[in-house]
Amino acid sequence: MKKKRRFLKVLGIVTAVLIITGVAGGVGYVSHVKHSENYVQFDKGRLNEVYTSLTLLDKDGAPLAEPLYLNDYKQIPLDALHDYTYMAFVAVEDKRFFQHNGIDYKRVGGAILHNIKSGGYKEGASTISQQLIKNTHLDNYKTLRRKVNEMLLASELERAYSKREILEMYVNTIYFGRSAYGIETAANVYFNKSAADLTVSESAVLAGMIKAPNNYAPDKNAEKCKARRDRVLKLMLEQGIIDQSAYDEAIASEVTYTPQASSSAKSYTYHVMQEACKILNMTPLQLAKSDFVIETYCNQQTQKELTKLVNSDATATKNGALSQLACVVCDNKGGVEACYMRGEGADAKRQVGSAIKPIAVYAPALNERIITQASPVLDEETDFNGYKPTNAGGYNGWTTIKYAVAKSLNVPAVKTLNALGLPTAEKYLSKFGIDGEQNLSLALGNANGGMDIFTLAKCYATLANDGCVNDVAFIKNIYSEKGLIYSREQDNERVFNTAANYLMTDLLINTVETGTAKLLKNNKFQVAAKTGTVGNSEGNSDALVAGYTTENTFVVWYSGEMNNTINGGTEPCKFAANLLNKMYTDSKPKKFATPNSVIQLDVDKDSLDEQQLVIKCDMGLRFWFDKANQPKDVLKKIVYNYALEIDLKDNTVFVKLPEVENGKWRLYSQAKNERSSNIVIENGLYIGEIQEDTEFYAELYVNNKLVYTTPRSKVCPTDSAKEREEKKNTNFPSLTDFWYWR
Repeated sequence: MKKKRRFLKVLGIVTAVLIITGVAGGVGYVSHVKHSENYVQFDKGRLNEVYTSLTLLDKDGAPLAEPLYLNDYKQIPLDALHDYTYMAFVAVEDKRFFQHNGIDYKRVGGAILHNIKSGGYKEGASTISQQLIKNTHLDNYKTLRRKVNEMLLASELERAYSKREILEMYVNTIYFGRSAYGIETAANVYFNKSAADLTVSESAVLAGMIKAPNNYAPDKNAEKCKARRDRVLKLMLEQGIIDQSAYDEAIASEVTYTPQASSSAKSYTYHVMQEACKILNMTPLQLAKSDFVIETYCNQQTQKELTKLVNSDATATKNGALSQLACVVCDNKGGVEACYMRGEGADAKRQVGSAIKPIAVYAPALNERIITQASPVLDEETDFNGYKPTNAGGYNGWTTIKYAVAKSLNVPAVKTLNALGLPTAEKYLSKFGIDGEQNLSLALGNANGGMDIFTLAKCYATLANDGCVNDVAFIKNIYSEKGLIYSREQDNERVFNTAANYLMTDLLINTVETGTAKLLKNNKFQVAAKTGTVGNSEGNSDALVAGYTTENTFVVWYSGEMNNTINGGTEPCKFAANLLNKMYTDSKPKKFATPNSVIQLDVDKDSLDEQQLVIKCDMGLRFWFDKANQPKDVLKKIVYNYALEIDLKDNTVFVKLPEVENGKWRLYSQAKNERSSNIVIENGLYIGEIQEDTEFYAELYVNNKLVYTTPRSKVCPTDSAKEREEKKNTNFPSLTDFWYWR
């Protein structure tokens, strides 16, 4: 018993020492953080107003003229709100808000235990006071130093303001997505009403979504939004904020919201802010209040022209509303020079139609040396194990890859993908960040999960960059007061070899010259492009064009319920042509350079058309080839040297045709001052009466093609009386004729 008491005493002493040591260490660390040069001081000015000290620069170092996207920030007094509206935030974010002094030590303890169990920093146990401090003073990085700074400032906040004042500042600075800061702005944006008029259900929706607006906003994920709303309502009921009747009414109501107005565009700075927040792990409001300097790739003149074109575009959907329109212009290494989005879903992931064919089918097949530009392919109705693709304009029979790309034929694309193999296609797509299992409908643009405009721009910028891929980016560098803190890295990972990449570029130049993108044709500079259309006989949902010059990559993408007259080759090409002409007013892009790894050859047309053989010749159809994948067979020249065999007997002519192994003769006769006439022959022989001054000749046809014509042979009729007279006139006289000499 004494030993047990002694053990407990020692254990108590050890525990006390450990606690004291831990507390002392913690106090020491807190003191260290508070007195460090990185410690952020409490600033009342940041709590109540949205101000911007962020600097955005264009590619030349000039300030961007576009405003930051803070969506008409508005404030509302707490007293103007229903109790259940602001208490919904308390219920889900900080149920002991009115009991603690800025730090909920019970939640902190629970979070520490959870983090120890999970082996990482998963929970931060932030109170509403701490969140307000984080949103207005600090970044989002999950570090112990930042957490200590946050807790210390939260304590200062609690000493300076009442609970209701803190709560009012909090609901007026939260970020709700759609560039909406504060509950009044959010209520306007999502429900087209003032926050003072929010229902219980709407209040719960807004309170639930602030944890992750991209996941829980009603326009992002309706199911997750509803589940999150129901969770908030349950907490409100349990905490006595609403009664059972209010709960039942709210839980039974549908989650509704006001779609984002199509006039609310997303311009260049919107995407800069989104990218910077991701890089720096900050909210847009925190970023706007920072002193960072961000260098972008923006070409302000191009951005200005793009904005004008979008605002003047009147392309409409079937119901008369403006269609959604997304446009992006990059340099050929992925730096975004101009960007504009019109419509709520303009930048969402969608199917790209035939615009995917160069990336998922033809460029990989050229890279794997499965095809050439001249490869013959049969465009006919084909059943691929139940999958039957069709062409909008019917089938073309035997054709070439070059023609199939230019005219965007579907069956040849599926056949090429089938030959390439889906696993190989998936391997190439993964290099662009397009993952997932695909099927043969990929050849027609049905990529698993779809693609957004920036992914498509990334794909085409790769073709413009000699087959090397880079991420599409708006930001070049970010500076703090201490210097450079971020610089974009360009991977330039090779996807397609130089030869295959040039062959694909040449095919897309031909698509502009003769194919579906011909409205982009500009004799002053080369453009390589591919169109895409998604829809059916009742209308199109997407119409786009993606392409590049030697200087820039561009994508123009219309979407919505549109008529069939709007397809990839119409409005998107018209828009892109106008934009390119405005971009290159002063100087024109150079032509695409031809690499040493390709060669241009003539291919015999007859062999290609009739036998589907790619055979080199001196004069024929011209194609570019990878030097490592060029045709080996050369057309053999056949020298023909035939003549007619003609015999005469009395007034009968015998015309015998030469014997040939391959081909058919056609015999012709032409009398004096008359046209040639075809003569029927039997067994290679013609027998007929001689006409006056008649010429005979024959033509040799091989595979219904004229390959040789014999020399002409002239024959004359035989007349005995005439011959005797001519003979008499030409004989010397006999002596008897001169009898008078005697």
